[in-house]
Amino acid sequence: MKRIFIALLFIFFNFSSIGQNKELKKLYSKGKYDKLIEKAHLLLSDNSNDPNLNSILGRAYTESKMFDKAIPYLNASIANKGASVETISLSKVYLAKCLFTNGKKEDAIKLLKECQKNKGSRESVRYANKYLSLFQNGIYYKSWKLIENKNIRYHVQDIDKLKNLDDYIKQSEINYDRIISFFDILPSKKVDVYIWSDRNEAYRKLNRSLACSNSDLNIVNVYMNDKKDYELSNMLCQKVVNPKFKSMLINKGLGVYFDTMDKNLFSIARKRIPKEKFSLLELWQEPTRYERNLSYPVGAAFIEFLINKGGNKKLKEFLKVQTIDNAQKVYPDFDQMVKTFEAMLMRS
Repeated sequence: MKRIFIALLFIFFNFSSIGQNKELKKLYSKGKYDKLIEKAHLLLSDNSNDPNLNSILGRAYTESKMFDKAIPYLNASIANKGASVETISLSKVYLAKCLFTNGKKEDAIKLLKECQKNKGSRESVRYANKYLSLFQNGIYYKSWKLIENKNIRYHVQDIDKLKNLDDYIKQSEINYDRIISFFDILPSKKVDVYIWSDRNEAYRKLNRSLACSNSDLNIVNVYMNDKKDYELSNMLCQKVVNPKFKSMLINKGLGVYFDTMDKNLFSIARKRIPKEKFSLLELWQEPTRYERNLSYPVGAAFIEFLINKGGNKKLKEFLKVQTIDNAQKVYPDFDQMVKTFEAMLMRS
């Protein structure tokens, strides 16, 4: 009788665990990482060694860009001898991403190559291939010219075709210092800037058009000699702000602001806006109703205006959620500020 009771208990707890894991997987698939993290912590309080709980919690932290918090849970999952091959492999892939963001590139690549060989988990193999490609660490890039500075590594595809490299590096370093100083945050990994001389080749390798970047990995890809390249500033702003909601006007304008803050931003924006009628809120909500990329100069001027009117602290608060509703909460006189800004722009 006692054996039957124990067997029934085992079955009960096994079904309970399966149900809990299904619920967590459902939250994960829907991107509800906050709820998942909260629930997983409660479940781990009763079973701290559960490899599946540790794995999905670590992966949720990774997806939430909290890489340092993810690492101990992913390690715990990998170290558990009772974990399945699939669980261990997935944990290794996500751990590799966390290590890469902390500048431990070689350790990250070693883990991903282990996962590539593991045919027991198709999902982990797929992710391993994806991240090895995103890390841009293959033989293809070994022949590129590498220029390494304190905060940024420049990878140049064809240095003989690149004009004004020294000027580009100087401006990039200035922008880096401006952004890091303004937000008082130091990235844990150097920025890798890949400067391409062949747009078509870049598209074949990256499956994206230039310019593009990955704020998680601190990687930027740009086309050489592009005079309107704000991708480094955009990437750094995205990384340090990490907005819950972003708009083209504010998000792109912020990067342009740091890149051109030593110029007359109002004068630049004034030359681009339509002469007869202009609405900041309309551009904010429907950027495609105006000329292509008008959000860039107007957004930069608006960022400068917000700093002058409300200071750095309020701007940082607003940047987390770049909506008109949030702007009205952060700036009590926001409606009047918009009218003032538009009047300043329309002034001849």
